Amino acid sequence: MCMFLDAWLMKVKKLNILLQWPIDMLKVAKREMRLVFADIGVVIFFFVLCGVYPLLYSLIYDAEVVRDVRVTVIDNCRSQETRELVRHLDATPEIAVVSYSANMEEAKRQLHEKQVYGIVSIPREFSKCVGRGEQANLDVYCDMSVMLRYKNMLLAVTNVTQDLAARSQAAAVAPVIYNTGSIVESRQIPIGNTAMGIASAILLFILPLVVQQSMVLGIGMLHGGSFERRVHNLGYDPREVPAGVIPTVLGKTVCYLLMYVVPIIYVLHYTPMFFSFPQHATLWNVLMLAVPFALSVAFMGQALMFLIRERESVFLFLAFTSVIFVFLSGVSWPRFQMSTLWQTVGACLPSTWMSNAYALVQSDGASLADVAHHVRMLWLLTGGYFVLACVTEGLVLRPYYRNMQARAAIDPTALYKGEAERNGVDIVSD
Repeated sequence: MCMFLDAWLMKVKKLNILLQWPIDMLKVAKREMRLVFADIGVVIFFFVLCGVYPLLYSLIYDAEVVRDVRVTVIDNCRSQETRELVRHLDATPEIAVVSYSANMEEAKRQLHEKQVYGIVSIPREFSKCVGRGEQANLDVYCDMSVMLRYKNMLLAVTNVTQDLAARSQAAAVAPVIYNTGSIVESRQIPIGNTAMGIASAILLFILPLVVQQSMVLGIGMLHGGSFERRVHNLGYDPREVPAGVIPTVLGKTVCYLLMYVVPIIYVLHYTPMFFSFPQHATLWNVLMLAVPFALSVAFMGQALMFLIRERESVFLFLAFTSVIFVFLSGVSWPRFQMSTLWQTVGACLPSTWMSNAYALVQSDGASLADVAHHVRMLWLLTGGYFVLACVTEGLVLRPYYRNMQARAAIDPTALYKGEAERNGVDIVSD
């Protein structure tokens, strides 16, 4: 009988624990919401950043394309072929040849004085290589202060040289073409990015990254504020809610998801609509991608919190990771061309999978089935980062907090002294 009662009591205790989890989770979520709206820095990261950054990036590249970028030509060959090449370059809508330069020094001077934004250098052996049917090279230099100029120069030079090369090679089969017509009729039809603009190509990758960075930075600032409160209160956070590890992690996540419902819809659905970017995905498809993405980012932010001890530390995180995350997403360099190391690092970031899936559904009209692999990877990252967040909370942060409380119990000024020493400040005792 006693054994039966003991077993029944154990079941009741387990049931009470399971029932207590949702209550603790809601308490943590409520506490976290109050902290969000009480901290102007977190409000800026969560809401203002999501509202301003997409507009700022979109307005910068709203023109999509730039016409008639001024360039100078250094013609070291001075042949009929090079003069024809320059005429074709000048006839393109992308660039305008405004001058000839005698040498590279003169061209650099014009580039530094902003008279031109690019240099096309034709080598002396250009015509000889073309006449022998060999590969001829051009040297192209561009002012990289605006990526649109580089894109225009590269596009114009590539198209013109390919056209001239095709016409040179076609001379050998001209009789056949004249008698039978064109062997293969080719026509360029852009798919997805119909405007061939840089904004439509890049910003669909950038928008999910804006959401990720803003959420991670906001979470970091909240944790930095909690750490600072502990320093001033003998290792205790007066706003802490006593709860287990899992309810704490889930409660914070619930808060962050509720905070980001409107920002995610605004950034991922309405921003492309405002600026006429390619938008083939429905709001439902966007939300189906956003749910695992937001969950994985929220857990990732909590898993990385052991790196943050001050509110200001999040700015270092922003400066160090933003460009790296953009690169790893594949927008500036294709992921399949990266080394295995960088592919692995990129695969651990929610923004990598979300950016590629989002660009596919918005620009190319892919369905959720077409991006099923990306969705599975987002859910896999969600589970992995949830485990890491629990490990960080239970095995890293809480033991560290208990150590802070023990140190403060022995010496109430120990935490102040520790922070001062860590920041390189000498404390003079009376």
